[in-house]
Amino acid sequence: MRSHRVLAVDIGAGHVACAIFGVSATGRLVLQQFALETHSSDPAHEARWAVDLAQSLGAIASREKLGGACAIAVPGHLALTKFIKIPFVEPAKRDKILAFEAAENIPHPLEEVVWDHLVVADDGLDLEVMLTAAKFDAMQALCAAADSAGFTAERAIPAGLALRHAFHYNHPGGTESTIVANIGARSTTLLFCEGERFYLRTLALAGNAVTQAIAEELRIDFAPAETLKIQVLSGHSDLPAGSPSRAVVQKAAAAFAARLQLEITRSAINHRRQSGGAPATTLYLTGGGSLIADLPAVLAEKLRLRVERHDPLRNVELSSDARAAGAEGAGPVLADLVGLATRLVAKNEPDASLLPPALTEAVAFRKKQPYYVVAVALLVAALLPPIVYFHRVATVTLAKVAQVEGQLMPLRALQMRNTDNLARIEDAKKQIAALKSAVETKSNWINFFTDLQTRLVKIEDVWLDKLQIVRPAPAETTAAASPANPADSRPEGATVVAPLKLMLSGRLLDVANPQSRVSPEARERVKQLLASFTGSQFIASVENEKFDNSQNGLLRFDFTLVINPRNPL
Repeated sequence: MRSHRVLAVDIGAGHVACAIFGVSATGRLVLQQFALETHSSDPAHEARWAVDLAQSLGAIASREKLGGACAIAVPGHLALTKFIKIPFVEPAKRDKILAFEAAENIPHPLEEVVWDHLVVADDGLDLEVMLTAAKFDAMQALCAAADSAGFTAERAIPAGLALRHAFHYNHPGGTESTIVANIGARSTTLLFCEGERFYLRTLALAGNAVTQAIAEELRIDFAPAETLKIQVLSGHSDLPAGSPSRAVVQKAAAAFAARLQLEITRSAINHRRQSGGAPATTLYLTGGGSLIADLPAVLAEKLRLRVERHDPLRNVELSSDARAAGAEGAGPVLADLVGLATRLVAKNEPDASLLPPALTEAVAFRKKQPYYVVAVALLVAALLPPIVYFHRVATVTLAKVAQVEGQLMPLRALQMRNTDNLARIEDAKKQIAALKSAVETKSNWINFFTDLQTRLVKIEDVWLDKLQIVRPAPAETTAAASPANPADSRPEGATVVAPLKLMLSGRLLDVANPQSRVSPEARERVKQLLASFTGSQFIASVENEKFDNSQNGLLRFDFTLVINPRNPL
């Protein structure tokens, strides 16, 4: 939806102009509010330009209570325009050709600039295209300075394109070849119009050239030279007619007019050669540098054209507030402002944006925000009935759950008592099993020692010095039966306690050889003793056998008996 209000900001090298435009009931532009703030255009202070810009905008915002989303005219000394011709191709295939041409014609790497294009003419065979670009850092600094003063850039176009919109709005339907010269402080924009076609050229020749010539001739600083220039050329100087300072100013102005005439002539010839257009019949002057009193007459004489001062308010209505702010007398700085506002009344107005990509995305998002808000509101409205319904269902369900919980409480208490009783039963079973095992094995020690004594007697002349019990650790277990060990008959998952072990130490007397080393016969008797232990029902195996025959007539031995788990002690 088209807006009914535009805040336009014209940023020049030595001034900042702001204006609010609306649309009247008759469909014409209305200048509702206007503000102008000047600052130094001294080239030596170029590094402070962004600071001066922020301060000037801040002064306007504070004094006039202006601010918010705005459209900005990018000054000619920052914006580059280049006109090229490319073969006619479908719009979908045009981007690659334009990117190639931009890389060829823009004297900076494309990643360092903000650039766009505008189709000027289309004859079905060729496309006449305007390329425009600005350094990315410069546009970032410009937009940041504006934002710091409360002006959020939503649109940024070259000042030359804004000049074209303003002229086309004030002179609709014109078919004659015309030149419009917007003379600023640091640059001059030449606009060539012929019907809908146009051409732009930016000259590095402007009002500062006059000031610089005065400063050099009189050997004064730039600021007093600028003041002297304005006073003399506006007719408000108190200097006598024969004053040397007045003569210097007039000489500098005449030199400037001569150089400007040469540049206009050269540009017009080149434009006619490239476009094949007709010679211009009229030259319109605007901008602060056009206020030189004799400039129209000098240019008319040398160019042999009708030279007029451009009236940017020709088709614009003024509010009482704008008149009180001096808008009627500020015509030279209003052309670009009017051009920024013409999209309020012009349908399908061509445009080329120099807004940095991040700001472009932010602007697009802000424009879509109302739709997002409406979409969220509709979504909430659509979800509200189901939410209310399910809330009621959930409330009823929770009430039923609470009722069932009340009925389950006694049953859960009973279940807890049953669980405790089952645990007690299991503990009692374990105690019974332990007592049963103790009862069954209480006589095993007696039978084991009897069996041990019997085997010692059979061997003769042998006795035990030491018997030590080695019990397994409480947590020590063995693996359950598995398919890899089918001989193991234990059920899968069963826990088996490791067997009890007895460490024994004893001696055997070699009666036949009491004064010498024990004989092989004595050693064989001990081995028979150890072998006989494996035949006992209480012993599973014999381990760690050790022998010591260092003492004459005696054979010491140590071994470990592994108790059979099936006949535990």
